[in-house]
Amino acid sequence: MPVVELVRPEWGLIVPELILLGTIVVVLAGDLILPRRQHSALTWVALAGLALSLLSNLTIDWDAGQSTFNGMFKADYFSLFINIVVGLAGILSVMISSSYVEGAEEPGGLPLPEYLALLLFSILGTMLVGAAGDLLMIFLGIEMGSLAVYALTGFARRRTTSLEGALKYFLLGAFATAILIYGMAWTYGATGTTALDEIAARLRPVITGEGGIEASLLLALLLLAIGLGFKIAAVPFHMWTPDAYQGAPTPVSGYMSVVPKVAGFAAMARVLVQALGPLSDSWLTLIAILALATMVYGNVVAIAQRDVKRMLGYSSIGHTGYILVGLAAYSGMSADDRSVSSVLFYLFSYAFMNIGAFGVVTWLQARGLGVTLDDFRGLAARSPLAALAMTVFMLSLMGLPPLLGFYAKYYVILAAVQVGLIWLAVAVVVMSAVSAFFYLRVVAVMYFNEPVGDWKTQRTPLLGTGLALMAIGTLVFGLLSSPLLDLAQKWVQAFGVA
Repeated sequence: MPVVELVRPEWGLIVPELILLGTIVVVLAGDLILPRRQHSALTWVALAGLALSLLSNLTIDWDAGQSTFNGMFKADYFSLFINIVVGLAGILSVMISSSYVEGAEEPGGLPLPEYLALLLFSILGTMLVGAAGDLLMIFLGIEMGSLAVYALTGFARRRTTSLEGALKYFLLGAFATAILIYGMAWTYGATGTTALDEIAARLRPVITGEGGIEASLLLALLLLAIGLGFKIAAVPFHMWTPDAYQGAPTPVSGYMSVVPKVAGFAAMARVLVQALGPLSDSWLTLIAILALATMVYGNVVAIAQRDVKRMLGYSSIGHTGYILVGLAAYSGMSADDRSVSSVLFYLFSYAFMNIGAFGVVTWLQARGLGVTLDDFRGLAARSPLAALAMTVFMLSLMGLPPLLGFYAKYYVILAAVQVGLIWLAVAVVVMSAVSAFFYLRVVAVMYFNEPVGDWKTQRTPLLGTGLALMAIGTLVFGLLSSPLLDLAQKWVQAFGVA
């Protein structure tokens, strides 16, 4: 009778996740213990927990490339970078949420402890996806994050547009989840394992053999691409995006435009590159076509939008296309491959500029204005600093140097050119030029139109600080982009994934 050896988990490798889980428990306990008028203190608890989780990454030896829980959890440079991105995105999201959740922007108000707990659960799920070494861990992480975001989308429960967006997101999300788990089941059936490294090891003899690729593998690949395509809002799996972004509370729109996208791309990198890398000849063309269709559709349709939240929703679809270009540039032949590192760097950049853009919309709502283009009229005369911050975010999303967004696009273009995808690199440049129309339109309205509507005085110190940090970060990290890209590249160099 075989003896099963029990391996003791390396708890030190999951310290960031444990700190975040503890923060969730404290926030929920605070909801029970503290009176409602003192719930604002939980915002600082959430910020402290996220900061400690972020700093705790320094306690882990990332060079060792360790794993625990029988290989299901990996502590490598890929998971480190994902932890950094979602940790910063979480801190910035909490900062721009504070005044909105505690204020009167939504009828009846929003319960702060539940809001923070759901936000933290979503971040925890994304961190698990980034560290996943198994298909089951990827599925659990994605669903933990998705269920929390479904609830956050409909958090403004007295507003029908919020409930409509949440319902559409949930129903399509459930359908996509079924497809994703079906693809994982086919992968397991074809390879006999759910461990990512084992899947790759068992696929290599199949690829080098003379029998060709089994139809079951191609079906599994297609199902996985569809399921993950929904999670990142790639065309034609984007139908939920504009309504969900428009209906959700504005800080949630900013958050869901970044962190769920990080989870989706982390899963795509783990599944397609790490597990299905030997099948890259079968999925690279599909990803390239998705990238082109997504960036074209998102940018062209955004031109017609006058609701800024909806415009940023279509803009988010366009940026998904840009990030897919980096993934489509995967070569799998040398440690100099820049595909995955360009994707990670773009996700880092996107967190600052897109959460910042939604943060300015939140700032306007706190002062009694709406979310349409007309509400931005004359903002420079009313608040020069807010207008300057929005200008920085718009120009960065457009890709103007030396801002962070320029280098994000530059690196995905460089990765595409490196593998000969010149047509895709040209498409990024052309679509960036198209996007200039709707980004610069916001800037023009702020600086060249007279103010309209009532304006109320409102102090939002945490929100203002968050906007300042994001605007400064968009400039500073653009100038210091090389060390960040090198950190993202270490996963490939250390473990030979490429």
